[in-house]
Amino acid sequence: MEDQEAINRLRKLSSSPYNPETPKQRLLVNFFMVIARVFRRGGRITPHLYRGDNLSKVLYEYNNAHLFFDVLGRELSLNALNNKEVLDAGCGWGGKTIYYAEHFKLKSIHGFDIPKAYDPDAPSRYASSKKLTNCFFETGYAENMPYQNNSFDIVLMEDVLEHVEDPKKVIQECYRVLKLGGKLIIKFPSFKGMFSHHLDRAINLPALHYILPMRIWAQGLNYLLLDHKYKLSYEPFDEIISTPYRKFITHNLNGLDFRQFKKIIEKTDFKTMKLELKPFQLNIRSRFVKFIYILFWKLKILQEFLSSFILFIGEKNTI
Repeated sequence: MEDQEAINRLRKLSSSPYNPETPKQRLLVNFFMVIARVFRRGGRITPHLYRGDNLSKVLYEYNNAHLFFDVLGRELSLNALNNKEVLDAGCGWGGKTIYYAEHFKLKSIHGFDIPKAYDPDAPSRYASSKKLTNCFFETGYAENMPYQNNSFDIVLMEDVLEHVEDPKKVIQECYRVLKLGGKLIIKFPSFKGMFSHHLDRAINLPALHYILPMRIWAQGLNYLLLDHKYKLSYEPFDEIISTPYRKFITHNLNGLDFRQFKKIIEKTDFKTMKLELKPFQLNIRSRFVKFIYILFWKLKILQEFLSSFILFIGEKNTI
């Protein structure tokens, strides 16, 4: 297929602001797609990614919002959110922001995400239907947040930092908009994690970014998406770029890992309350698999690969 024609077809299927990677047939990608289908590990279908109207995307996030606080409840008293001004930086479609406003005694909560990636009217209407008057939505970029200095008691950032173009600037912005003594709570996957390749909307197998370069995956998966005989449906993969943290990665990722993130935090004025890799909470019946996972988790050299995410809780220094 002609490259430009194929790229134009991919653009029509994409909600991303970036250009798609040029599709090319890659036999190894085809091979792993067959394996994924055999083991029923094909792409995940979620309204958040590409299916359904705007309201269904809001509802999908709303119904899954509790997962973040299931994690956070083990790390920080949820009473710490009471009567606080909260910012949900990179709020997606705003469903989880609405969940926080409804289930916790917040003074107010603001959510924002990048323009053209979501419609702030959709979560605003859903919040109004629930008669929530303390929930607000804007558009903006995490590197240049649309808020005044010292505006918030808490900044939440869930599964966002791995996507931003300038993580250092984002952390600086979080510090700026926090009040003295305010807390920043970040959860995001290290790119070195076995499921951190972000290819799972097409193929949901571990360690794919260790097996083949990201350019090969993006090219091959985009090719399969346009091949009608496969009848596949997922969001196209962005073009491959290089960042200060990783060479050759899709444009919607930066490749940040634990060591690199730790260096960023060390150069800020945040007081670190918690910074660590967190394991997967395995919801499987096999005690043997759980035992093996826990056994390997004890090996420090494997922890980042086996991790589910990085958790950081920091306080804006009052000194």
